[in-house]
Amino acid sequence: MTGFDRPRFREVSLDEAHLRQAIPAALCGRRVGDLVLRARFPFAEAQGRGWFRAAPDLAFRIRRLDGKATPIDPADGPAAAMLLDDADPLLCEIEAALGLTLTPGELIERPAEDWLIVTVEGARPDEARADSLVDLAVAPAIALLPAPPVLASGLVRHVPVPVRLAIAGPRLPPQEAAALAPGDLLLIGPEPLAATLHGPGETTILGRLLPRKLLFRPDLPG
Repeated sequence: MTGFDRPRFREVSLDEAHLRQAIPAALCGRRVGDLVLRARFPFAEAQGRGWFRAAPDLAFRIRRLDGKATPIDPADGPAAAMLLDDADPLLCEIEAALGLTLTPGELIERPAEDWLIVTVEGARPDEARADSLVDLAVAPAIALLPAPPVLASGLVRHVPVPVRLAIAGPRLPPQEAAALAPGDLLLIGPEPLAATLHGPGETTILGRLLPRKLLFRPDLPG
């Protein structure tokens, strides 16, 4: 016995588990202008007002747009309409990704307690801070038609991946190979050098290595 209580995790329904997998997969990597979208489920509860009800099982709010906070005064209808108009490209991309319709209805104080909150951020590829930020609130049983995931190259360009590079060496007779000693200089030919890149799993890519440029060029088919 260690004296520590085992962590207790709340039960997650199949509907919620599906949403937690499908929503980020459909949103992350999509582009709106020069912004790349990313989606996450925040740990904190949905604080603050400014939620638009879009359907009985869906609500959203716009917290930041073009780098500026966007508080909404429920009594200022023209300002809310202008905000929605400015956010239309971002909202349309979210709709296309999830198969939802974000038609704003009445303003509500906050979503139901059992709804999931999804934070959708739009940021430039090389910046951590999001320029635009939209919260979605979805009921666990909401029906989605998520689009296939896209290649999120803007999000993974700086992720290191371990690989092994094998360079084709010269062919030597056994007697000459046995005579090699530490410190001997072995010429393997001019650039580019025939090489094979071995990635994770069974990934194998044939190509040419240019050592002076630190560049590996895959061989193109055909």
